[in-house]
Amino acid sequence: MQSALTQLGLTDTAARVLLTNEVRSSGEGGYSSELAVAGRAAYLRVPEAARGAATTALFAWAKAYVNSPAFETAYARIRSEAKPQLSQTAGTVDEELKKQQDESLAAYESGKAAAAALPAGERETFLASLKQIFDMRHNPEMQRILRAGLEEERAKSQAGEDQVMTRWQEAFPADRQVLFARRLREFLDATADVDFEARKNTIRTPAGETVGFALSDAHKAKPWQWLDAFVVGKEATTAGRAAAEAWLKEIGSK
Repeated sequence: MQSALTQLGLTDTAARVLLTNEVRSSGEGGYSSELAVAGRAAYLRVPEAARGAATTALFAWAKAYVNSPAFETAYARIRSEAKPQLSQTAGTVDEELKKQQDESLAAYESGKAAAAALPAGERETFLASLKQIFDMRHNPEMQRILRAGLEEERAKSQAGEDQVMTRWQEAFPADRQVLFARRLREFLDATADVDFEARKNTIRTPAGETVGFALSDAHKAKPWQWLDAFVVGKEATTAGRAAAEAWLKEIGSK
């Protein structure tokens, strides 16, 4: 396993960091992720005929690492750090309404006290207006409206938080095997129809050095795993698919 990493120009530590960072990013980097970029560069150091064996050994290394206590600890930390910090709603709707009523009453009493400094004529007008506002705020119909508003606001907030938590649980499932089963299936689905014949359409320098491939627009629109498989070649892709299928069988129905 170690020799496969060496062959690809990677150390065990570097490979662990790349894989762990990929998990931390939830695979959102795709073709431009640190792991994908380093992987393509690593494979280009190896002759195509040797890439199949290197891939088999690389999958064996990855499987051993993600099932190790070290990765179990790292994944638990990654999952915990990624967990959304949701706002904590204090109290029930009834308690919030009671709080609002108490604040309204306090403001009413404060207003009455302040009215003592007003001239008599202004004081009566001010107090009447203050009483009207207080009574309107506390009548049953207004309380019903306020309650309905609070309940709707909390329902929307809860729905949003539920969505955030669902996305987190999908990105970082409690059972890490669920995550790797999903990644393996994505790889298998994306690489099922790689057109290696298109590799014949090479782009060369005037000196004859191959620097790329002339892909069709349909090929360019393929998933990034398809494009990576195309670049590293049939030997590596075939070995990778076989290793992924075997790994999935070991994981079972996750």
